Amino acid sequence: MNAFRRSIPWVLASLALACERSNRSKPVDTAASPRSASPSTDSTAVARAPSAWDPSAGPILLIPADSANRAFVIVPDSAARATVLSGLPRSALVSLFGRSGSVQSAELPSISDASSCQAVGLQSAPPPHAWSVGFLGGVVAPIRADSIESSTSPDSASLAASAFHLASMLPNDSAGRFTGLPFVARGMWRFTLPNGSVVLAANVIRQINQEATPLQERTFLLAERLPSDTGFTMVYHERSYGEEETIESGDFMAAVALGSNRNAAVILSRDFGDATAFSLIERGDDGQWRLRWTSARRHC
Repeated sequence: MNAFRRSIPWVLASLALACERSNRSKPVDTAASPRSASPSTDSTAVARAPSAWDPSAGPILLIPADSANRAFVIVPDSAARATVLSGLPRSALVSLFGRSGSVQSAELPSISDASSCQAVGLQSAPPPHAWSVGFLGGVVAPIRADSIESSTSPDSASLAASAFHLASMLPNDSAGRFTGLPFVARGMWRFTLPNGSVVLAANVIRQINQEATPLQERTFLLAERLPSDTGFTMVYHERSYGEEETIESGDFMAAVALGSNRNAAVILSRDFGDATAFSLIERGDDGQWRLRWTSARRHC
């Protein structure tokens, strides 16, 4: 009965969007949306190619492996991996951030294997508990993110409806196969920026249940609500289409603040079915969210 009650707000939000009339223009896979755009209009901007890793985040990115005391080491420039690893201290102090804003410290031993698929052990006493992303050095601070997907509050249902509404305004695939289908939440998170703005990170899907090859549309979006606003404005989105087993998906890992300006950034994990990668989506000094960096694909 409790599980049924928890599902009610999400079902109602999904049904409310089932009758949406979507824009049929050519889909754009990745785009940053202008902050000044109204959420009631199609304001998709031209996708911008990622540039470089933000050095404020330090020389490496750590991703949890099969346990909290083991990590994969991601070097922003895969071509320089051996050089970067050889330049790390023999026993480097790293910071491990959780989505909830938790921070733990651990020691990263010297790394002799240059493979990004080789997990390394982290040393700390007591051993670290679950974490989401890790950094070595740099100027990085955690931003607490709260999951709203499992909450039953009316506020959570309202946030879900906002995400579904924004997703419904994005262009559909050229054939319009997903038009009118309800959205389902695959993951939703909310966090607050230092300026008081609230950011909604949502991963939503629509599905065509074909017996042989089920098709899915997956959308990852960021929406921002300024303290003076009453509603959310889409500031970034990605959308992909394909078969359920092989479609690209993006999952929110953590939110952090980078550099002396404390620019907000989101770490996104990408699953391609047979490979994984990671991205840094950063809010610039101009308030625009952009895809800044994406790692090389890991076939592990």
